[in-house]
Amino acid sequence: MLRWEHGGLGTCVAAQAALCKVAAGHRQLVLQLGGSADGPRLREERRGKSAEAAPRPTGLRSALLAGLQQAASPEERRELERLWVLFLSALELFLQDLRQAQRLCRLFSLQGGGAALLHTGLGGRRGGGPEQPPVPPCLEEEMEQVRAVLAEMESTANIPLWTVEATQAAGPGELGAAPTSQGTGPRSGPCCRVLCPAPQDL
Repeated sequence: MLRWEHGGLGTCVAAQAALCKVAAGHRQLVLQLGGSADGPRLREERRGKSAEAAPRPTGLRSALLAGLQQAASPEERRELERLWVLFLSALELFLQDLRQAQRLCRLFSLQGGGAALLHTGLGGRRGGGPEQPPVPPCLEEEMEQVRAVLAEMESTANIPLWTVEATQAAGPGELGAAPTSQGTGPRSGPCCRVLCPAPQDL
């Protein structure tokens, strides 16, 4: 188990922000799959962005778990619980993007190593047809890695999502948001508070 160092909370906040930034960049690339900008270069960029995000969940999970087990004060623990919930939400969104990438790669395969996938009037043709090459196995591997981290997090810390409430609406395209207790949708990560009272208040 990691030792919870002084300043570890700030490190976790920075790591959470870095993960959300990388995941947001990955989402932008996924949104271009199947479009006029799609091609080998875009798909390689998506794989690179996903690989950049891959080690971050493991390190952040370990740091948060160490903090939850060794938190010096109730306030610090509440902040770590908030980050834990936001981290889970960010990973779930990242997994959704990977599934979307897999779906689009099946619909729009790269035939001939780089033909245009959409008929724009400038040449090329839309992908598709009865014989579709299989989706690269890297996507399934990427999804499995995220699923494994999610499963381990859910089994190591019992922190319900309803313990965090958003206090400010999220901007468009923000990642790392947690649902509110009323289920009204994603909210901004940095502007959340813990709902559950401290044990001494129960």
